[in-house]
Amino acid sequence: MRFFVLFIFIFSIFTASAQRKTRQKEIIFPQTQADSLKLEGVLIDAEKQLMLENFSKALEGFTVALGMNSQSAAIQFKIAEVLAKSGEGQKALPYGLKAIELDPENKYYRLSLARIYRSVGFYIESAKIYEGMLEEFPSEESALYELAELYQLTGRIEEMFATFDRIELQLGVKEEIVREKQRIYMKQGKIEDVIREYQKLSDAYPNESAYRIELINFLIQNSKLEEASQQIAIYELSEPASARIKLLKSEVFWKMENYTQSLQLLSEAFDSPVIDFESKFQIVSNYLLADVNAQNSGEITNLVKKLAAQYPDEFRAQAFLGDLLYQSEQLDEALLYYLKAVRINPANYKTWQNILNVEAELNQYDSLVVHSEEALTYFPNQALLYYFSGTGHLIKNNYQKAVNALETGKKYSTDPNLLTIFFGQLGDAYNGLKMDAKSYKAYDKALEYQAENDHVLNNYSYFLSLAKSDLDKALEMSTRLVKSHPYK
Repeated sequence: MRFFVLFIFIFSIFTASAQRKTRQKEIIFPQTQADSLKLEGVLIDAEKQLMLENFSKALEGFTVALGMNSQSAAIQFKIAEVLAKSGEGQKALPYGLKAIELDPENKYYRLSLARIYRSVGFYIESAKIYEGMLEEFPSEESALYELAELYQLTGRIEEMFATFDRIELQLGVKEEIVREKQRIYMKQGKIEDVIREYQKLSDAYPNESAYRIELINFLIQNSKLEEASQQIAIYELSEPASARIKLLKSEVFWKMENYTQSLQLLSEAFDSPVIDFESKFQIVSNYLLADVNAQNSGEITNLVKKLAAQYPDEFRAQAFLGDLLYQSEQLDEALLYYLKAVRINPANYKTWQNILNVEAELNQYDSLVVHSEEALTYFPNQALLYYFSGTGHLIKNNYQKAVNALETGKKYSTDPNLLTIFFGQLGDAYNGLKMDAKSYKAYDKALEYQAENDHVLNNYSYFLSLAKSDLDKALEMSTRLVKSHPYK
């Protein structure tokens, strides 16, 4: 095929030369058959170099050819093409213009020159070429698209929309044009125009249910519930038993604050395997929970339980259910689902943190130690995990292990509040090891970060009193503590 194209190219050069031979004496063209053969060889080699993207050699060859046939539009065009492809659009322009001067009827040359103009930022000149072409060739699809894009680049939005309308009139409704119009309308805040484009797309492709679903969702998002219901009724004619219809109706009812009907339809839709996990999860996580209240939180939790049961290997389903149960203070059950979640995906720090928070609230210190140390294998630089580990060991009187965890963890923290807790706990742990000097030093460090910390003031003053050491300091701290809590 390439050789056929090359033959046509070379043939056009010699044909043009022959046609001009009798009317332009100053034209340089092959005088003999030997000249013609030589030119043909030069052109074949130059075209080969162009195909191989050896642009400098291709340019050299076509320049030699131009010296042998100075008035060849095809050679002028080829030089323009080589220069444009090698990133020298400015240099390409004179050759492109000369090619059109020599062969003004050649549509391809004009398209190429318009693209060269665009490549160097001459958008207006490029648009003028397309406009002229479309007067002669009104159905030239590539010219229409590229002209519309140029209008957009130059801020001529009305002309762009007119060109889009022209394309649709000639070629029918095109999704890419609809999307571009919608993008601009959204930027302009023209919601009704966006809806009109959705309507046009769904009407043009009635068998593509995705387009109508997009329209319905957009109407719901913009609280146009009556229009959304009308579109659902149209959609229902084609898919009367569709679970997705129940899903859409559920969203409409929810917006209307008819929560009972909404949740009933949603539950029925969730039973269908046709609705994928992403769709179900998006509804319960992003949409419904934005309006959740005590009256319907239990029903939503049951929906998420259904989701978790349907997708036992889906991390987000288990973790999200854990969050819901945690928020409603169902701690034992929340912990169960959090643990399921980390067995699916252990590399989720937030879920580990929730597990440890729940276990701390439930006083499950054996589990707190085990799970904090397991979490540290995935997140060894998280100070809070060392805090949980150290606290668990401290409560279980494993003082040395508590010290090890807390001393390591404080190195990863820059938060003054957390450092206060680390040093306060270290004070307690060193006291348990009968290492009073280290204990007092840790307490002093804690008070540097937070001078009125109740826990530190209480324990530090108490242990000083027991040791009958620095009693004035113990009295001063206990007095501060009493003053800060006069009614306790």
